[in-house]
Amino acid sequence: MAYVSGSSTSSRSSSASSFFIQDLGTAEFYGLQVVDSVEELVVPNQNLTSKPSVLIEGSTILLDYSDIQSARDRNFIEILFSSMNSDGGTFSTGFTLTNAIYNDPTNNYTADLSASITLNNYSKFKILGTFSAIGSTMETNFYHPEFFEGVPQISSAVGLTGATLSPKVLVNFGTSDSTSFAGNDFQSGDYVDFNTAENVGRFTIAGISTDGLSREQLTFLDSDPLEIENLKGQQVILGHSRRVFNVTSPTSLQRLQSKIFRVGTTIVDGRRTITIDDVIEKSLILSRGVMHVFVIDNRQGLNFVISSSPRKGTDALSDNGIYSVTDGTLDKTFVFFIPNNSTPNNVYYSAANSDIDGLGSFKITGSFDYLYGAQFTNNIGTGGNTGAISTSTVSSIGY
Repeated sequence: MAYVSGSSTSSRSSSASSFFIQDLGTAEFYGLQVVDSVEELVVPNQNLTSKPSVLIEGSTILLDYSDIQSARDRNFIEILFSSMNSDGGTFSTGFTLTNAIYNDPTNNYTADLSASITLNNYSKFKILGTFSAIGSTMETNFYHPEFFEGVPQISSAVGLTGATLSPKVLVNFGTSDSTSFAGNDFQSGDYVDFNTAENVGRFTIAGISTDGLSREQLTFLDSDPLEIENLKGQQVILGHSRRVFNVTSPTSLQRLQSKIFRVGTTIVDGRRTITIDDVIEKSLILSRGVMHVFVIDNRQGLNFVISSSPRKGTDALSDNGIYSVTDGTLDKTFVFFIPNNSTPNNVYYSAANSDIDGLGSFKITGSFDYLYGAQFTNNIGTGGNTGAISTSTVSSIGY
């Protein structure tokens, strides 16, 4: 391993902290792609997993997806139907609806809403169109999602056009643990060395997450340094290194490396649903030994829970690396999570509140022995206790 010494003055600490750069070797990848637009993260004509409410009047049909929870489906619908809107506000193409068999055994209603549809208007996941042909309808012409036998599918030949991503995103189609960033213990703050046709240099990881298709998505610091490049199907060797601080206090190290996330809610299907950084059920990759701080505004009344079970309503994870403290001045709760070797590789988060839906996941990577209690101001939080925390302590972790 190679080491490069240096020093850094952190905004989270009043004193300079010396560090060295640890060479962690290389890792090989076969499914990398740098993208700069949202549509490149969406699979054209993908299989939907969410069912709409449908209203028909004459030859006009409304497909209402505004209450669905799947972020993947919402992205697809938003990008597809926004793309159909050409210059001047007219819609240049149509779409087909298939697999739309409807069966309401309570009222003995059946229908087949498979149809060819021209789009008239799209707004906030509500699709209004005119059908030229449809299988069969029923007298009431109001269709509830739960009575579709399968999931109705939408397809269109239109090209997708989505918003520009800034910074660009590095997508990895990991074919195995050995070709994934998580499997190779890449962490936020680590350095990645590129030497490809379009990207040469050392870049700093800002964040790592996974999407609904199990693809890893990485963003980088340094004002959007990457260039668009498709490396899928090619062997790419990336260098990996990490800044290691020369500190004797484990708590000081954790604060220097801390990552902050904001927990909130949004309305889906008429109900509040948990979010992280405004993303519904966001999946994150968390590194053992790094302090992850989840900030909850107490005015939302959200009881944030981390558990080992992929089911909402299960007991909270018993882990020495989890602490929660409350700041009465800021009216916020801070959940400190330092994954360690006793933490399962996969954990989940939700709200204990019965009126808040949603279940997200954390993939835990790396290795770290947690052998000591976290020391906050006035020893608050030691041993997993919950208590108050001063504003000055909150500022020291970068909030």
